[in-house]
Amino acid sequence: MTLDIPTMYFVSVVTNVAMTLAVVTVALRQSIPGLSQLAWGLVANSGYYLVLGARGKIPDVLAVGVGNMLGSLTLSLILLAVLCCRRERLPPALYVVPVILMPVCSLLLLDDRESRLIVASLILFYQIALILWALLRPGYLMVGRGRMIMAVTLVVGMTTMAYRALALWLGWHEISPFQSRDSLNTLFYMINYLGMFFLAFGFVLKTVEQSAEQNRRIALQDPLTGLANRRALFETMDGLYAKAEANGQSLSLMIIDVDHFKRVNDRYGHQAGDIVLQHVATTIKQRLRANDIVGRIGGEEFLAVLPDTPNEGALRVAEELRRTLESAPVTVDGQEISVTISVGLYSSGRLISSQTPDAMIATADEALYRAKSNGRNRIETVEAPASA
Repeated sequence: MTLDIPTMYFVSVVTNVAMTLAVVTVALRQSIPGLSQLAWGLVANSGYYLVLGARGKIPDVLAVGVGNMLGSLTLSLILLAVLCCRRERLPPALYVVPVILMPVCSLLLLDDRESRLIVASLILFYQIALILWALLRPGYLMVGRGRMIMAVTLVVGMTTMAYRALALWLGWHEISPFQSRDSLNTLFYMINYLGMFFLAFGFVLKTVEQSAEQNRRIALQDPLTGLANRRALFETMDGLYAKAEANGQSLSLMIIDVDHFKRVNDRYGHQAGDIVLQHVATTIKQRLRANDIVGRIGGEEFLAVLPDTPNEGALRVAEELRRTLESAPVTVDGQEISVTISVGLYSSGRLISSQTPDAMIATADEALYRAKSNGRNRIETVEAPASA
């Protein structure tokens, strides 16, 4: 199947203009990282098709040099959009040099179309690969179907560029005149046209999904300490409880209270109090295992749940935590603030139906009350009967 290339140019320009207007409209209403770079990329891509579509009516030097530069600029702007969305940076040379190299090579090889197309394909292959690497590398939150759509589109683009360069180099296809309607030209322009559409669509979808995921995490996270909040903690605990009950495993939990926290706020200020809570939260998290969960349940109180952990192991963890905090005062504005904790620990062997999460928390809270009544900076434990 072949298509009329000039018609494809026209359709591509119209589509890019429509996508650009849609992206700009969204960018003006919402501050979405990378959206403005994407819009400029679509503008550059529209210019690419306009210039190439005008070939024969404008000098070849202008059509080839400017057209190829705009095509390379499009990919560099998409890379910047991805980097901006991830809040990351790369050395500018990685995406600036290809934009400069593309027109220079195109003009130097103006009379050698085969070599010019091979070099251009290799440059575009590099740029597409760089975008894919930036999109998939570990780091900032990137989730959802939008990311997958972009990744698949980029892989198709890389495959097309690699095939195009190899086919021309090995002579699998004849070098056809510009704007001819052979199968290779048709394939290349169709993939290029659809690729920009899916990249733009995938990017917008990705930002929407990413925003929703961030909002979900914020709703389940304590903003001061970064730990799980009460809602997230109790939801996760229900799952751990169900698993322990089904597998007949032990389950321990401890409620941790920062001793005399009101005095810290009154004497050193609320900012110092916040620093103390963050220090305690960080210390607790460092002392627990990866499969343990911890969260802030209010004020200066934290709840830690230790699955498959008997009383002896939980008591050892709690004591290490108490000693660590006691021996490491927090320094705020040159002043050392002593930090101690009281812990109410509840441990259960094989769970039974009467040991509900709420009942376990209430029992641990009673143990915490005893720890505070008995002088603070101590651990009080409650162990479920062995028959349970």
